[in-house]
Amino acid sequence: MNMSNEFLRLMAAHQDLALATSVDNTPHVRIVNFVYAEEKKIVYFATFPDNAKVGEIDANHTVSFTTIPHDGGTAHVRAVGTAAKSKRSIFDLADRFTAKIPGYDKTIAAVGDALIVYEITFPTATVTVDMEHSGTVTI
Repeated sequence: MNMSNEFLRLMAAHQDLALATSVDNTPHVRIVNFVYAEEKKIVYFATFPDNAKVGEIDANHTVSFTTIPHDGGTAHVRAVGTAAKSKRSIFDLADRFTAKIPGYDKTIAAVGDALIVYEITFPTATVTVDMEHSGTVTI
């Protein structure tokens, strides 16, 4: 089984990830929608500027995430990386988000001007397909 192909398959199939931040040794986890730009090797997610995760990322750029399957299975991707405010806007990424997440065009139309985009870069990821197939891929 080719774990690099499985990584790309899961990053395309999964719409949500559990994003973990930590400030003062206190972890925080929340679910966010995301897209993965294979050509840039970057995960993008959008949020509101007054959301708690913005301050948490400002205080500590190291984050981790686990993708969330919605197909009844347990296949997922996990990684530790660095989050930073992106120079790209939600409008720059609108085609990606709307192609992946049904109804996201309505979100962008309603609150796109208020959203800020973050990007996560990570050197490796752990891919778990099932109990017998898992491995680490270099991004």
